Amino acid sequence: MAKVRRKMLVEGRYCTIECAVRQDGTSPAEWFLDQLKDGVWEDDPDMTKLPDDAQISDFYKLMSWLEVFAEEGLPPYQHAVNYLEEGIWEFKIGAKRLTFYDTPGNGSFVPKPKIRDEDVTEYKDEFWWFPEFDEFVRLGHFFPKLGRWALDSDIDEAVAVRKEDIQHDKEVE
Repeated sequence: MAKVRRKMLVEGRYCTIECAVRQDGTSPAEWFLDQLKDGVWEDDPDMTKLPDDAQISDFYKLMSWLEVFAEEGLPPYQHAVNYLEEGIWEFKIGAKRLTFYDTPGNGSFVPKPKIRDEDVTEYKDEFWWFPEFDEFVRLGHFFPKLGRWALDSDIDEAVAVRKEDIQHDKEVE
């Protein structure tokens, strides 16, 4: 069986950023980005009318963040990302959340949590807490942030997307 084709968004010196693909062939992140690019994401709590120019602006902002991350291995600024759990991170723009994880692309996954102790990292700058990711960073689940914390159901969905996507890497060409 051939490996799945993922939409590649950015290829940089540090990593390649792609959209994860579920077992049924759908790509939640790709769908979400298409909605933002067109300004038609209906679940956006910040939206006032469709098409929403702010969504289109946020799409281009997010794409620029992905370029910075792929080139430098770091987010553009500290509050652009947040660690959730189980190796799942999120990009944050207003109330919009887009999860991501990393993988070497061989069907394996090792969670990279937020570093809690500055003494165990080689970085001694504002990003000392940010781990070094594998070669591939995959965008997974998206959701609107409606409260203080991400909902358990959104984290569960992000983990499910990751598990399904990584399974594709195990399939033989």
